[in-house]
Amino acid sequence: MKDVVILIPAYNPSKKLLQLLDELINADFFKIIVVNDGSTEGKKIFDKVQEYPNVDLLEYEENRGKGYALKYGINYYLENFTKEYKGIVTCDADLQHSVADIINVSLKLVANQDSLILGYRDFNLKNVPFNSKFGNKVTSFLFRFLYGESIKDTQTGLRGIPNRYLNLSLEANGKKFEYEMNILINFVKNKINIIEIPITTIYYKHSESKFKRINDSILIYKALFNEYIKYGLTSLFAAVFDLIIFTFFVNTFTTLDNNLTIILGTIIARIISGFINFNLTKYLVFDSHERSEKLLGKFYLHSACNVVASAILVMIFHNLLPMIHESYFKILVDTMIYLVGFKIQKHWIFKS
Repeated sequence: MKDVVILIPAYNPSKKLLQLLDELINADFFKIIVVNDGSTEGKKIFDKVQEYPNVDLLEYEENRGKGYALKYGINYYLENFTKEYKGIVTCDADLQHSVADIINVSLKLVANQDSLILGYRDFNLKNVPFNSKFGNKVTSFLFRFLYGESIKDTQTGLRGIPNRYLNLSLEANGKKFEYEMNILINFVKNKINIIEIPITTIYYKHSESKFKRINDSILIYKALFNEYIKYGLTSLFAAVFDLIIFTFFVNTFTTLDNNLTIILGTIIARIISGFINFNLTKYLVFDSHERSEKLLGKFYLHSACNVVASAILVMIFHNLLPMIHESYFKILVDTMIYLVGFKIQKHWIFKS
């Protein structure tokens, strides 16, 4: 395979790394990059890696994580090999990816220079550990819900990235396992085609994976919900202003009809907080580069519908339970509206 470079991040590898290199070289891969991610063990393994003429070994002293190692290797490739090769295929150092599958991903990459290639595992097989099966199904479901793209294996390490998208890959945040999730998010947000091909599902009885189940899972889900978290914080910030203004209004204009007070208070509070929310959401959450005037109409139409829904629901709840203050009902109602509003703003207004 003379058209692609194999990139292998490695931390405290076993002899499986050497077996993988032998098989890749026998399969006629011309260039392989191995990144020693600050390993504290396996010096003899890396000494032997240096003896391979087809392999470039990159090293640094401190362990920094799989994402950092991948970025390090991609940068090295961009500085040295973009004129000779068409892209990078990443794979793990523990033989979890068969060379036959690496070849298939490489061929698909060469034939599809406008796409990200993913090798996906079948998590329904009996040999797949429950934690892996459950975790993948959850993350795949959440990815589809949040970003509108169905990815069968969000954490696959076998990926083919053409030259044209390597800089985009470098823009993804993260130094550990969450980096691979952020790459997918970047590609989906930039509307780049993703091709998935089935690969052999390999799990060893004694796993060499460096994945830390709790810490790395937290990082992955934090990456997955990054937009939602920022949306929640900006919405909360605007909602505080909204609630303060609304509460001040209904407590000040007590001589007006109660229902009229709720309606006017909701409208005034939403106009002021809406302006704040629009700018925070546009620039901090969805990083939209569209001109604001093109989006304001949709945003305020969406806000107007929210106002109507909020006012009607608060009135209904307050009339049913008049002994409870209107503000408590407003918190409940606006929380429900917020959950629906994220999807509307993401896919209709800011089209992120």
